[in-house]
Amino acid sequence: MKRLSLYLFLILFALQTPSQADDVRDFQIEGMSLGDSALDYFTEEEIENSKEDYYKDYKPEKFIAIEVTFRNFEVYDAIQFGVKKRDKKYIIYYLKGMIDYTKNIDDCYKKQIEVDKELSELFTNFKMTRSNHKLPDGGTVKSINYWFPSGDLAEIDCYDFNDDKGWIDHIRIGIKTKEVNDWLLKNQ
Repeated sequence: MKRLSLYLFLILFALQTPSQADDVRDFQIEGMSLGDSALDYFTEEEIENSKEDYYKDYKPEKFIAIEVTFRNFEVYDAIQFGVKKRDKKYIIYYLKGMIDYTKNIDDCYKKQIEVDKELSELFTNFKMTRSNHKLPDGGTVKSINYWFPSGDLAEIDCYDFNDDKGWIDHIRIGIKTKEVNDWLLKNQ
């Protein structure tokens, strides 16, 4: 059964992306992509009620995270996206799909390898980097990044949180614009 769900995930994941992609904006997560208006998928009330203040200490405070966990998505357990703080059109500048791997980080790493293989075949013009970082809680994040000539980014991250925090280990498969990347790097 596990193997069947794995194949189903990969098939659904592959159906959401073009056969060859040189622009991260062609990539979709649950039918959404960079540059779309979140209002095409959610009501303004749903968006406003799902805001997370992850970036309150970032200067300038340019983007806000929206984390959607109230909907049953086809592939992902949750979706996170970023919009500019005062944008009433809610244009998506970054987008991530998350799948929970509670107390099962080894399966997360296996999934990361599978998705990496799939994305390496889909994307044609990128520079790949791999990294491991310590998290403030003592956990780790293992990342595979696809940097495009435009400065946009596709990423596959496995988050392994410290067990005493009660946070959920998970994989994040995401896409970001250069504008968001530059802003995040400036605030590190």
